[in-house]
Amino acid sequence: MSTEPKAGKFAIRVAAVAAAGLLLGTACGNGAGTEAGDEGPGPSKSDPAAYTKYVVDQAIARYENEGLDAALAHYNSPDSIDDQWYVFVVDRNDAVIGHYDPDRRGLDVKGWVGTDINGYNFGPQMLAATEAGRWVPYVYVNPAAGTLDDKGAFELKIAWVVRHDGLLFGSGWYVDTEEFLPQLIAEAAGHFRSGGLEAILEFYNDPQGISTGFIPIAESYNRTDTLDGYFTGIIASPEGEILSHIDPGLIGTAVEDLLGPAVRGATADGAWITAEDNLAGAGGPKTMRFWVIDVDGALIGAGWYNDGEG
Repeated sequence: MSTEPKAGKFAIRVAAVAAAGLLLGTACGNGAGTEAGDEGPGPSKSDPAAYTKYVVDQAIARYENEGLDAALAHYNSPDSIDDQWYVFVVDRNDAVIGHYDPDRRGLDVKGWVGTDINGYNFGPQMLAATEAGRWVPYVYVNPAAGTLDDKGAFELKIAWVVRHDGLLFGSGWYVDTEEFLPQLIAEAAGHFRSGGLEAILEFYNDPQGISTGFIPIAESYNRTDTLDGYFTGIIASPEGEILSHIDPGLIGTAVEDLLGPAVRGATADGAWITAEDNLAGAGGPKTMRFWVIDVDGALIGAGWYNDGEG
């Protein structure tokens, strides 16, 4: 598989979700419970974050109960794939030793195997995982959607990685970016309604929160030429003052000066705002795509914009 970044509409959608993660801590539910029709114990797959943690916990338990060789024999088999979930294991030398794809085994996660199709190097984020666990989002092939040769199988993956006995155990789930971004912003809006900006920042600063993993992706896209756009989450007060932005220099400025007056078209249910929604000559960036929710006059959103400069 080529490791060269492949910028495009898909990458932009992924980055928009990454930007949304800047506002959130645990954007996806952590509750457990098995619904009717789900097989086996543990959380429902309808709660993918909880189910992902469960899969990793089960892998660690298998390692403890059966030993490393037996655990690897199980997870190195494609038969261990559970819909979109599979387990990967990294050894103390940062090499992949557990993966259903034999071509991945033996590779150093600091190298190309730890770099996604958009050029984001997620390997160091995985290696920073502790016993407490860490969310690491990146773009990877979904085994339920196709193979490495199928470009349509590459999707945004959100992996939970835990260090145990010097090894890294991980698994993850894949998201539809167009559906996931509004869900993330809706979650942020809920925190804002319950406790204002402080409530969002409390989740945002959670070391085990999903947003912590999204930060490096957004920062990577913003500091490289991988994509033609600037990605961020935004919170603006009812008076239009930006309260939160990935660029601290924009905090305190007017959101309409940044995104144009169309941003005020957001509703309580949320809406996509694009540059075409700004009337000619009314201001705003040259191009943009933001999902924004109006919370009693305050605006909460995320996406990307390009003002055409540089």
